[in-house]
Amino acid sequence: MANKVTFLQFGTGKFIKGYFDWILSKVDAEVEVFAAYFTPKQQYIDLKNNNCKYNVILKDIDSTQTDTIEVIKDIFFVKDTKTVLKLAHNANFIVSNTTEKGILSKDNEGESYPFILTSFLFEKFKLQNNQTTVIIPLELVLNNGDFLKKSVLKLVKEYFDNNFKAWILKTCEFVNTLVDCIVIKESNLNIEREKYYAFYSSKNSLLENLFSKKNLNIYFTQDIDKIAQIKIRVLNGIHTFLAVTTFLESKSTVYECFMDKNYASLIDEMFYSEILPTIDYDKCFVEDFYIKTLNRFKNHHIEHYLKDIAVNTYEKFYERIAKTIIDYERLYNKKPQILMRAFYNLKKMYPNNDNLNSFERYIESFADEKS
Repeated sequence: MANKVTFLQFGTGKFIKGYFDWILSKVDAEVEVFAAYFTPKQQYIDLKNNNCKYNVILKDIDSTQTDTIEVIKDIFFVKDTKTVLKLAHNANFIVSNTTEKGILSKDNEGESYPFILTSFLFEKFKLQNNQTTVIIPLELVLNNGDFLKKSVLKLVKEYFDNNFKAWILKTCEFVNTLVDCIVIKESNLNIEREKYYAFYSSKNSLLENLFSKKNLNIYFTQDIDKIAQIKIRVLNGIHTFLAVTTFLESKSTVYECFMDKNYASLIDEMFYSEILPTIDYDKCFVEDFYIKTLNRFKNHHIEHYLKDIAVNTYEKFYERIAKTIIDYERLYNKKPQILMRAFYNLKKMYPNNDNLNSFERYIESFADEKS
């Protein structure tokens, strides 16, 4: 691998900067990241004016440390065609964190992340750039790389020709990933997060070479779909459950919820009676993950606001809770009472959405993603 590694990054929110770009700052190679944002905001202007340098503040129960991150070389609007075309020559790693809404939504197809990615890859194709391109989605969708590849190939079939399809199949490697880190907030070029982090990926030689430094908490595994299911249903599922229940009942943070004995007990019951039975993996491993997750939630330094978790809840709910409800119903021929409370509250959050008239209709709204 060349000493300089160039990433095109779709998404510039606090999570990808505080987590993945922080990881990139720890590798041995010289990394340069060109980050595209989708919605212009003052914080991106401030970052650019600071030469794209910012701080990540790592908070554990007993300690705090600050790392200065300088891997981002430029930040630009995703419709900046000149910059995008330039990167078609150089970027052979593409990473994204466009949230579940960005990768799943069927609205405004021409502005969706899969469409934007496909358009960028077409520019590389026109240049006859046959170097391998590694595509790394961080969105919390099970088998996210396979899903994104399927979405891209569907768009290629609709809008392009077989030559482009053959080029994608030959040169583009989509990896499945799982991200795990609680990033709290961003303000004044400072991002606060917990010290703990983990990154899981399916096997990929170029990515493994880049992340070969031994002290990084990074794993390349064939079991990523199982581990992802555990993380999405347990950690993220609990997050979303709290966002659509306790937030509507005036709680502010995850920590505050777990200091309330009633909610702590409810989450315990929900995990053991409704979530754990649906996960097809070693039950001791899943329970251990849950206990470690609870300890992370009880870190008093982590002011993880429910209003932030609640962003794009309609799309997040599908992977994080709805699939658990479906599997529970298959097992017991009835819906889980506690998790269904979250669905009823989802209806309150989106009162004008006809897809929430029933749970079955909500599931049907994601029919394309299930097939």
